[in-house]
Formats: sequence, structure tokens, C-alpha cells
Amino acid sequence: MRLTIVVAEDKTQTTSWYLGMLGALLLIVAVSPQSLYAASLAEIREAAEAGEARAQYQLAIRQLSGDGVKQDIDSAVEWLQLSAEQGYVAAQYKLGILYREGKQVERDTDFSIEYLTLAAEQGSALAQYQLGDIYLQGDGVSRDLDEAKEWLELAAGHGNDKAVAALKKLSELKASEDAEVAQAAEPTLSPYEQGMKYLRGSGVSRNYKQAAEWFQQGAEQGDAKSQYQLAELLRKGRGVKRDKKLASKWYAAAAKQGHIKAKKRLDGCGFC
Repeated sequence: MRLTIVVAEDKTQTTSWYLGMLGALLLIVAVSPQSLYAASLAEIREAAEAGEARAQYQLAIRQLSGDGVKQDIDSAVEWLQLSAEQGYVAAQYKLGILYREGKQVERDTDFSIEYLTLAAEQGSALAQYQLGDIYLQGDGVSRDLDEAKEWLELAAGHGNDKAVAALKKLSELKASEDAEVAQAAEPTLSPYEQGMKYLRGSGVSRNYKQAAEWFQQGAEQGDAKSQYQLAELLRKGRGVKRDKKLASKWYAAAAKQGHIKAKKRLDGCGFC
């Protein structure tokens, strides 16, 4: 109670106290987050104009989104380029993404690869993954699984989960591509040659059923050797149901074309 009476009686002290409180409130307003943000932005711009790469990148990011400043894509790209030229990885990566996506700038795969490569060579796992994905997808370039694998393995080595998943897909595509190449390189075999391959087990497991299917195809195309071999399988019941009548039909077709063994079969030679 004594304290209250003293304060109430001392008008000078009371006035000073209110002025002090008002000054404190004004100070709080002056250092509010908005004011601090404005000061911070001014400092970033000043540092960017002085040539600091990190500040140039930060200013560009704010201009891209209009975060506290007027959105200005052209200016943002210029700041990013200045930062990237100084080797700032984040700026190099951001430019690579901008040019790949083509949302805020015109899509340009060459520029995208150029900037992503700069970042990737400095160890950016994100950039390494993006490069790997570009070559894996054939996104704006010819698909190159070897190039994709090189970048994806680097990114995966840094623990990038997307790169690990992409490597699995790449392995599947690589296996399919290799099979296609091998098939293209393999000389085309006639139905008769295919049939003999399965009949003898040459390079494959012996399979009379497969042999019969190939000989059937060749026989229907008028090949005498296929007609004879099909007749042999029909006579013996190998890979097909035994059918001597049908076998005789194919023997006759082959013999008509001059097939010697087929003629002998028709003449009753059982061991020819």
C-alpha cells in the first residue's frame, strides 16, 4: 500500500513511468518480425550486389516466389546465373531444375544438363539423380542407359533413395535392351533350322514338341525337309500324337519334291 501511495503522489515519477512503457512498446514494434524481415532482405540485396554468391542465390529464390519482394523471374534467373558462375552449387542445381521443368523459364534441356552437371561434379546427389533420370527417361535427349547408370550410382552412393529405385528400373531396361541386341545379332533361322535345333538339343534343351511346331510351320510353307522331319515325329509319336496316316501324307509331300528318304519311307523302308 505504501508503494502505491508514493507512486500516486509523485506525478513526475508516474509520468516518467508511462513514457518509459511507451518507449518500450515503440521499440517492440520497431523490431517486429516484419521489420526484421525487411532489414534482412535489404542486407541480402546489398550483399548480392556486392557479389556474394549465397546472397545472390537467396535473393533469386525470393524473387522467383515473390517472397517479400515483387516476383521477377528474369531478375531471379540473372542472380542465379551470377551465383552459379561463382560455383554456388544450390544456384547451379536450381537453374538446372528450372530449365528442365520449363515452368518459369522456357524449357531448355541443354542448359538444364549444363547446370546440373556443374552441380553434380561438385558432389550434389540431387543433381546427380536428375542427370541420371534425364538419360534414363530420354528426357529431351537420346536415352543412354550407360550414362544414366553412371550418375545414378553416384547419387545412390550418397544415399539418394530415388536413385536407388531408378537403378532397379535401369537394370530391367538394360536386360531387355541387351536381349534385343542379342536377338538382332543372331542370324534368322528358317523353321527347319529352328526345328532341328530343338530336335538335336543344339544350344537349347531338346524339346520334341517345339521341334514339331517348327517343322509344322516349315511343312506348311512347302519345305520338303520340314515335311519329312514332321512325318518322322508323327510316325514315332515324339512331341505329337502318333499318327501314321498323317505321317504318310507329309512323307508323300516331301517325296513329291524329290526328298530321297521320304520316298524310301513310302516304299516301306523302316530303318532308312
